[in-house]
Amino acid sequence: MMNDKLDRRAASGADRWLVCLSAVALLTVPAAFAQVWTEDGDAGDLLGIAQITLGTGGLTTIAGVLAGHDDVDLYCIQLTATPPAGLPLVSLQCNQDAEPSPWLFDAVGMGVRANQVCSGGMKILTAPNVSLAPGLYYVAVSHSGREPSSAGGDIWQIPALGPQSPDGPGAGSGLLSWPGTLAIVPPASYQMTLGWMTFCDGATPAERASWSTLKAMYGN
Repeated sequence: MMNDKLDRRAASGADRWLVCLSAVALLTVPAAFAQVWTEDGDAGDLLGIAQITLGTGGLTTIAGVLAGHDDVDLYCIQLTATPPAGLPLVSLQCNQDAEPSPWLFDAVGMGVRANQVCSGGMKILTAPNVSLAPGLYYVAVSHSGREPSSAGGDIWQIPALGPQSPDGPGAGSGLLSWPGTLAIVPPASYQMTLGWMTFCDGATPAERASWSTLKAMYGN
């Protein structure tokens, strides 16, 4: 009888320690699994007010909503390595050319790639023939009719037919505005798939419970 009681007490204590260890494991799971960024509020349209994506590990998807005809969403991201020319960097789901388009800029707002042509259900930005240095970049989504402009004018000739490097009169300057007049349109949700990208900044880790706190919670 005494042995049975001791066995039950030992089993009970072991169970408590298993629960405790499981809690520690959950608290230490890395944030590398957080690969999707969903627009937080309304992303800005220029570098100074762009939305900063936060997390660790690869960033594979950005999802958001263009709230109105004049809305433009711009996100800060990072390129992890120099991609081979022609490799897809950004793929925006679409059904027709008139739907929102993606735009890619470097860390100072210089145009990198654009595409206003929907092909195979996607508007794709591929890596250009010129090597892209790893580092900060910005990816934007805008309605057709709202195109990026610099102090010199349109950064791209409009429409940007296929994955296109900057070729407009304003190609030599950084992003300054998004001129254009559009008809009133309803909110448009979007989803971009990213390649070779990670978050703009690392996430601030949540405070972890101490070992003594866990022992108090689950017993000795």
